[in-house]
Amino acid sequence: MKPALHYLLSAALLAPLLTGCGSKDTADETATDITTTTTETLTTEVPAETTPAETAPTDPAATSANATFDLSKVPVSTANLGRFPYVSGPKGYKFPNPSDSAYYEFDRSYVYDGKQLIPVEGKVLRRQYRVIDDNKKTSELMQQRNYEALIKSLGGVQVSSAELPREAVEKVGDDTYRKYAGNISSGEQVDTYLIRQKDKEVWVQVQPGDTYMDVVVTERAAMPQQVSTIPADELKKN
Repeated sequence: MKPALHYLLSAALLAPLLTGCGSKDTADETATDITTTTTETLTTEVPAETTPAETAPTDPAATSANATFDLSKVPVSTANLGRFPYVSGPKGYKFPNPSDSAYYEFDRSYVYDGKQLIPVEGKVLRRQYRVIDDNKKTSELMQQRNYEALIKSLGGVQVSSAELPREAVEKVGDDTYRKYAGNISSGEQVDTYLIRQKDKEVWVQVQPGDTYMDVVVTERAAMPQQVSTIPADELKKN
């Protein structure tokens, strides 16, 4: 009886220990499973590397539609232009009021090239001529032909002869256009000419009319600097 009792007591003492070891192994296996599952989940959720989208090629048609006037296609003139503004008003016309003529050493004009208004900066003369004798008016056609013949004799070209569309003015802005347009308005015929020389670029705009007609001459030029700092000795005088 004693050996049997000895074995039973030993078994009773070892049972809790074996149970604890089994629980520990199970816990370790569970932790391992959790770690593996978490790792797999994170790996799955990481987004794949994306390739940046390629830039779409420029549409040549869109580029040409927005392109400005190509000055390089205009032949270079060697004619003697004389003095600015280079062209006069029609015979039998004058500008009766000083306000009908405005000259600026530097300003801006918007010239119509048949598609859009192009800003040109430099010397600007804006004049509105009026017929002297209402019984001796010049037709619009005669005015157009006269300026065309004169400009071509000076080696220039006619860039455009068309009605200035309202859309072109709206693209620039009504207030901006009125500020620099003189009396050349949309909805009316405008002839645009260009004389290109080695050291000059002269734009002439004509809006014909039998009673009133307008001429705007713009010679592209850099702005003359007229403002400077005040020397110290000048400050002392004040």
